[in-house]
This record gives sequence, C-alpha cells and structure tokens, in this order.
Amino acid sequence: MALRSFSWPPIAAFFVALSFDERALAMSPPDAMAPAGGQPDTKPPEPERAPVQTVIVVGKKRYGASNLEPESLAASDSTTGQAELGLRPRLRAENVLEAVPGLFTVQHAGGGKAQQYFMRGFDLDHGTDLAFFVDGAPVNAVSHAHGQGFSDLHFIIPEVVDTLESTKGPYSARVGDFATAGSVTFHMADHLSENVGRVELGPDGHKRAVAAMSPDLGEDWRAVAAVELFNEDGPFIHPEGYDRLNAYAKVTRVLDEKTELSLMLTAYGGTWNMSGVLPARAVCGEGDGTPTPALYAGSHCLSRWDSVDPSQGGATQRLMALISYRRQIERGDIEAAAYAVHSNLQLFPNDGIAASFQPAGMQYGSQVEQDDMRTQMGANLRFSRRYDVAGFDVRTTAGLQLRDDVIDAELHRTERRQRLDGMPGIPGPIYDGTLNESELGAYAEADWHVTRWLRFVLAGREDRVDVALSNESATAVNQTSGYKGASQFSPKGTVAAYPVSWLDLFANYGRGFHTNDARSVLVGTIGGVQPTLIATAIGYEVGATIRPAERLSITAVAFLLDLTEELTVDGDTDSTTPTGPTRRYGGEFVGRYQLGHGLFADATLTLAHARYTDAADVNAGRAYVALAPTRAFSAGIGAREPLGPFTVVASAFVRSMADRPATQDGTLIATGYTLFNAQAGLRWRNLEVGADVLNIGNATWREGQFAVNSRLPGEGPNPPIGMSFTPGIPREVIAHGVLYW
Repeated sequence: MALRSFSWPPIAAFFVALSFDERALAMSPPDAMAPAGGQPDTKPPEPERAPVQTVIVVGKKRYGASNLEPESLAASDSTTGQAELGLRPRLRAENVLEAVPGLFTVQHAGGGKAQQYFMRGFDLDHGTDLAFFVDGAPVNAVSHAHGQGFSDLHFIIPEVVDTLESTKGPYSARVGDFATAGSVTFHMADHLSENVGRVELGPDGHKRAVAAMSPDLGEDWRAVAAVELFNEDGPFIHPEGYDRLNAYAKVTRVLDEKTELSLMLTAYGGTWNMSGVLPARAVCGEGDGTPTPALYAGSHCLSRWDSVDPSQGGATQRLMALISYRRQIERGDIEAAAYAVHSNLQLFPNDGIAASFQPAGMQYGSQVEQDDMRTQMGANLRFSRRYDVAGFDVRTTAGLQLRDDVIDAELHRTERRQRLDGMPGIPGPIYDGTLNESELGAYAEADWHVTRWLRFVLAGREDRVDVALSNESATAVNQTSGYKGASQFSPKGTVAAYPVSWLDLFANYGRGFHTNDARSVLVGTIGGVQPTLIATAIGYEVGATIRPAERLSITAVAFLLDLTEELTVDGDTDSTTPTGPTRRYGGEFVGRYQLGHGLFADATLTLAHARYTDAADVNAGRAYVALAPTRAFSAGIGAREPLGPFTVVASAFVRSMADRPATQDGTLIATGYTLFNAQAGLRWRNLEVGADVLNIGNATWREGQFAVNSRLPGEGPNPPIGMSFTPGIPREVIAHGVLYW
C-alpha cells in the first residue's frame, strides 16, 4: 500500500498570521500600564503572591518576551533556573531533570541510549507518558523503533539550559501527546552572563570538555554558542567506549522594542557499547529466588560488571533547527515557531528472551537490531491577550500546533551485530517499513480573575492524529500496512483561590492522552487488547501551598489519574506494548526554603498507588502495575556564596526509591535504593575548581530493573521469569575545573 499523503492547510494560516497588524487584534480597552487619554485603569490591583514551587531563576530580560507570563496552573508546577541546576551533581546530562520535584531518572542497559524516567507512580520507560520539549519543540519520538515516546536527551548541554519548567498531570492545554503524567520544558539560553570553559576528569575513563560563550554581535543581538566533547568507559569489564559530540548555537535579533526573531541549531552524535541487563540469578551475590543455572553456580557466577552479550551497543545522530518569532501587541503577544529535526538510531540490545543470550543448543541468539531514521517537522502558533470583561480581568490564549514525522524503521534478528536475514528459520527482517505520522492540535484557554482572591481557568484542546504505514519487505515477518486516524477533545479546568497572602489553593481537572505505536495499532489484538491510536487519560488534582515564614513554602498535593491503556516494555523486541486500563492515585509533598539568592534547601516525598482496573486482571491477581514507584524521596541543600575574595560552591543531595512490584502479580520485586551525592568547589576570580562525589556511601544498587523470562545458556526451553538488572555506578569522584571570562 502506498503511503497516504497528508496536507496541512493550516500551515498557510500559520504564516499569514505572522503578518497580522497588531491593531486588528486590539479590540479591548488598553492596558493599565498605558492608559488611554491619560486616565488610569481603575481595576483593583491583583494580590501579590509568591510563585508556586518556583526556585532560583536567573536570566536576562528578553525584549520580546511575553507580557502575559502565565500564573501557576497547579500547585505542582515548578521552574528551576541555571543557578540551581549548576549546583546539582551529575554524571549524565539527563541528571538535570532531578531538579523537577518527584522525577527520577536512571540508565538501563548502559551507554548512550535514552534514560528511563519515573514520576507519580509511572514507570515512564523512555518517555511514554511524560512530554519533553526544548524551546517548544517536542522531543518524544512517536512510533519509535525502541519504544513509544523515546526521548533521548543526550543532546542537551546543561551549561546552556536557562530554566527547566515542569507541569504534572494533563491539566495544561498547551501540551498534547504524552503529557499524561506531566511535561518538562528546557528553555535554552540566548545569552550568558559569563563565558564558560569546563573540563571534567573522573574514574573509568570519564572525560568531558565544554566551552560556551556569548559573542558580542551588537546592541540588537544576543547569541550563545557551545560545544561539548565526552568520553566514558564506565565501571564495566567490557568498556562502554561512549563517545559524544554536541554543538549548540542560538542567535536572537531584536527587531524593535516589541519584536524579536531567534534561530537555534543543535547537533549531536554518539557511539557506545553497553553491558545490557544481567539475570540476577546468574550474578555473584545477587539473586531473586529463582534457581541458579548450573553453568553459573559457585565460582562461575557473573560479576555484576560483566555482560552476557558484550556485543550490544549503538550509535545515534540528531540535528535540529528551530526558528521562533515573538511580538508584543497591545495587552498581549504573538509567538510562532517552526522546527525541523533529523535523527537516526541504530541499536543492538539483547534481553535473552526470544532465544538464549548465546547459542547453546539453538542455532541463534536473541540479539536484535533496531533502526529508526526520521525527519520530523512542525510549527507552533500562540496568541495571548488580556481583556476587561464586565470589570473582570480575563486572559485568553489560543494556539495551533502541527507536527509530521516521516519514519523509516527496521527490526532484525542479529548475532554479534550481524544480521541473520536469510538464515534457516529467519526468512527476512521482523519488520521493515515506512511510516508517516501527523498530529494537529488546537487549543483555547481563558484565565478569569473573578475577584482578587478567586480565579478560574477553562480550556479545551482538540487533537487529530493520522498514521499511514507501508511495508517495505516481502520477506518481513510483520507485513502490516494500512492507515488509521483518530481525534480527541480534551476539556481542562482549574479553580485557584488565594484567601490570604500566605495560602494558595488549587483544584484541577484535565483530559489528556498518549498515542500508541502505529504499528501495534495496525497489527490488531495484542495479548487480548486491541490497541487504540489515542489512549485517554483523565486526571484530578487538589493542592495547597502555604508560606508559614519568609522564604519558606510547603506544598501538599493529592492526585488521581485514570489511563485507558497502559504502555509496558516488550522485552522480545525492546519496544512498548499496550495493555489494559490503570488507575493511579497518591500524594506529593514538597518543602522549600530559599535561604538567599544562592542558598536553598528542598525536599520532596511522593506516595503512589498504581493498579490495573480491568476485572480480569484484578480477579486473576495481576493488578500491580509493574515497576511503578510506590514511594520516592529526594532532598538537598545547595549554596553558592561569597566568602571574602572567594566564592564557595557546595551542595548535598539524597535520592531514595522504595522497593516496588516488578510483575503484575507482585511475586518479583524491583529493589529500592538510597544514594547520596555531593558537590564542592571554590572560585577565585575567573577560576573555579571542585568535584562531584556520586554515590558517597558506595551503595550496591540496581539501576535499571525488569522482570523477564530470559534464557541463559544451559537452561531449558522454558526459563523462569526472573529479575534482570543493570548495576548502578559505585562511588565516583569527578573533578572539574572551570574558567570564566
């Protein structure tokens, strides 16, 4: 079947909108800041309130930035600035996400593959229910060869992240696909107060060098350019050899006092080997209650730093261009952006499921090759305006979002990275096809201050998703081709009350969704479940923030979220598979003490209950959502404070995740862990030296964990379901030197 072609008539409207005269949009009384005829606006001022969960934010004023900065939509909204992000010890770029209250991230299998994320009772795998954005451009890859929503953030250079913004739940109309558990947006720097050169050295071949600078292009320009070189082998017997190269550039032209135009370019390439996941029953000192295979008994057990298949690994490239336009109009603003992303991933994982890890009585092993090459293009248009309606302050926002992915994907059986197509019993690839997936979203929101202390936010979002799949191989096992489309309307509502200056109250309702992999949707019934293209999520949240003392805030939130289809990891193909409906509920508690501009302390506790709700699952004792976090805790303190001619840099953090069920019946457990990390440094004039100490207590912990029926050499055709894991790093001290100019 030939690919169905898609046309985007709204694209023409998108570009025409950029040429609208602002006077055509000015249909309401002028802003109080610029009263007509010299008469002041008599509307009573809004009460002063501290931002909810807002932490250190340091940045340069943007001439064309919105004059309608949105207020917090929920008690769980948060924003973190570069000043604090730089105080958090990190091994990987994705560790900056730990600044989001309640968000955990780990690496399973090792190397440069996307992280695994956890939040609010979700094992988010690589991003199935958490939407990621970079300056408004979506990161989650739809219908990806390694898993739906695949979000590889290795292209992020932490030193040029200006702010990190997050939402929880499906309550914001401005985000669509994947924003069920929430969303995270990286706002990238367009100006640096200081140029930075940083060098890191650590154990296991850790080497990293970064240079980031803001060249002076003139009064009406702002610019940032950065490059990162990275190499690491990890603590493994078979070195990872992870090499990474990143480049970033952003230039902004101030056209006038109300208008600016920006261009951002990023480039990333990486190659690596990976240890993969190890069956616990074969690892020295580990185990999960399942029998130890004879070949791994006694002194023949595996080191936790070994690999059953050391030929695993991968390579990836990513290029992105983003152009954005911002203009202030009377009592409002217009923002438009267009982006293009080209990416390529070739991955060789091996979970030992379809056959044994290595040939042992069978002709072939179970390694697979996943190839995903895509070109993603899209555009966003947002218009915000403030009105006085019958004496009330109403802020309206409307937007249009377009996205189209053209994907070439393949899945092959391999052995030591060699394809087995054409070998006996393997006629060709498992899958080889071309996919076109298009998403169109439109939303409108009204933010209405009924009184100085009461506020309503009503919004609606309409999304349309179309997919067309064409098989490219006559010998592929999966011969699926076809077309499917689906739509969803998502109402959203918020009530916010500010009865006194030290108390904020929120109640939220929202409908959202994640899409399922187009191939699983077109294949048909999987494990008794007929996947839909759009899986609906309905969420509820109530929260309160109190400020009992100056600079101290405490937030408590209760949440509930129903999901019509859960996405779980399919170990046989290292992808995601839809399963039945689930419900999550729980509470989140966040405390923050801002001791000064450069000194803070915070803590977050998340409690969650996640269960399948289908009667068949419940009656059969298969109600647990595998790997869903039940209790997660994090806390830290950080400071960057002057001390005479020096500036002291210091921080300490603890992160803890409790044991959690690894199977739907709860018979296997993913073990919890507690880690302590710290950072210390000293700056004198333009030079800073210091070190990050990771896993201070040298805890033996499991980072990525899965319950799978992997088959080890020497085992029979019906291997037990057991725990497989990737070991977490031991204690590491990473020294750094920084030059500012």
